[in-house]
Parts: sequence; structure tokens; C-alpha cells
Amino acid sequence: MDPLVTLVIPTLNGSDYIRETVSSALSQDYANLDILISDNGSRDETLELVRSVTKGDARVRFRRNEATVPIYTHFNQCVDAARGEFLTILDDDDTISPNFISSTVRVASQFPDVNVVVPRNIIVDANGIVTRELATPDETVLDGVEFVCHWVYGRTPDYFASVGTVLSRTATVRHFGGYQAFVRGRNIDNLIFLQCAISGSGRIGFAHDAVFRWRVYERSYAASPPLGQLASASKGFVKHLQRDPRTVAALGRLPEEQRQEIVYGVERMAAFELLHISKFFETSFTRKKLRDIFIFPIHPLYYRTILGHYRNRLLERLRLRRADGPRADEA
Repeated sequence: MDPLVTLVIPTLNGSDYIRETVSSALSQDYANLDILISDNGSRDETLELVRSVTKGDARVRFRRNEATVPIYTHFNQCVDAARGEFLTILDDDDTISPNFISSTVRVASQFPDVNVVVPRNIIVDANGIVTRELATPDETVLDGVEFVCHWVYGRTPDYFASVGTVLSRTATVRHFGGYQAFVRGRNIDNLIFLQCAISGSGRIGFAHDAVFRWRVYERSYAASPPLGQLASASKGFVKHLQRDPRTVAALGRLPEEQRQEIVYGVERMAAFELLHISKFFETSFTRKKLRDIFIFPIHPLYYRTILGHYRNRLLERLRLRRADGPRADEA
């Protein structure tokens, strides 16, 4: 018999897209499926919409928090409630292809040493229109450390836009303590993915036929967060890699060079995300920008990038001034 998979849809006031999300879960062609819809205290019509779509489907279970809890607490409640050998979390504004579960489970079953399987990623806008299709690697099984470093160092081509929706072994997620208490849940899925990728044999799977559609729009959770919250979550991410006993043990099985490469890469990714979110390279220098610069811990690459940016701007101004030649009153 095929292994049981728990597909979790956590939601909070998700009435805008919850129909599409739940419908994509119900359309799965995988039989042994446990669909858990978990509401985190919605005050809109989310639950009514969900029930109108599920219509008593035997694969569906419900749970609800009467009062809203932090997102990491909610996700851990879902992990605790999972019944399947495998676990997938699907946010309430995203969708997956009908063969998502069957394709990812096929890879995980073929390679039992793999703790996480990544699908093909497509980014869509608020209206579901495709804005970007990401690349796919040639291989079905890849080295976990190499894949993680490819991701955190921003190397091309990009293989995924979000690591939030993958297929993971439930026992592995629980082994690492589930989702950590980072501010507003930022980076909690990044950490889980990294932990799964480097644990066990240190290999990951890629299901080329499975498709995850990640919706990015103005009001989405992926939209620009407050810099302070992002910086705090980034610090928590790095600190967890360095201090959590289970994560330290997983990293400890790697050569020293690879351990350093991963930790430095996570710091780099966090620093560049802060620069991107703050639109550092797109706006003029202001006192606020100066304050924003120091919101992240001192990191050589971070500050080298900032100094390099202003050095290049200065050199460009000098070049343009020379190209203009001397002014008339200087001739």
C-alpha cells in the first residue's frame, strides 16, 4: 500500500483564494491522502467556503484555534496532528498540480534515504497569471549541501521560489523540533528545508512532474515585511544553526568547509534580502537608509556590498564629470 501523506492547509482569513487551494488538494490523484485543513481563528467566511468545497469528503479533517496563535505555533500544531509518513504544507493562497503528491512520493519511495522532495516552481500573480517559471535540474536526486548552497548563494538558475511547499518525511520534521519561534514566522520554512536537506544521507529529491504555484501579490505573506522583523528572524535563523543541538549534530557530520559554507551562505542570503526589501540599490541615500543599514549584525559581505555600491556610484560620477570636460569658466 502507498504510504499515507498528510497534506496540511493552514489558513487565517483566507477567503480570497481558499477555494482554489482546497480544490487543488481535492484534485490529487494519490489515493492514500489525509487532508488537514487548520484554521487559525478566522473571522471571515473562510470556513463556510471550505465546507462548501469539501462537501463531506472522507479524506478531509478539520481543526480550529478559537484565538489566533503565532504562525509557528499553528504550523507545529499541524505537525503534531499529522498522521502521514510524509508531510506537505500548502498555504491558503497557493495551489499544486493534481499529480503533486503522487509524483513527490514516487521519488521519496524510490530513494528512501531522501528526506525532502522539491517540486517544480511557478510564480503567479493575484489573478493566477504566470509571471515566472523557474528552472529544473536534470537529476532526480541531488547532493543536499550543493543544492542548499546553490540556493543561499543565489546562484543561477533558480530552482525554486519558495521552500514552503515540498514533501518532507514527517519524522524528520519532528526530529528537528518542527517550526521555530522566529518573528512572524519568517524563515521557519527555510530552516526546516535546510535541516531536511542535510540530514540522513544528505541527498534531496526533485519531482520534475509535480508543480507548485506560488502566489505573490501585494497583500500576500511573501510581500515586503518590516525590516526589523526580517532582521530579527534572520538573526534567529543563523543562531539556530550555530546553537541547536540537533542541527549542530547534522552539520557536524559534514566537512568543516561545507559547514562554514552553509552558515556563511545563510548569513549572506539574509543580508542581501534585507538590502533588497529596503530597496537599498534603488533609492537615494537618506538618514533612514543609514539606520536601516545597521539593523543587521555586522557581516563582512554585507558591509562590503554597501561600500562597493557607493564606491561604484562615486567612480561613475567622476567618470561622467571627466567626460563632460572642463566648464567654460575653467577653460
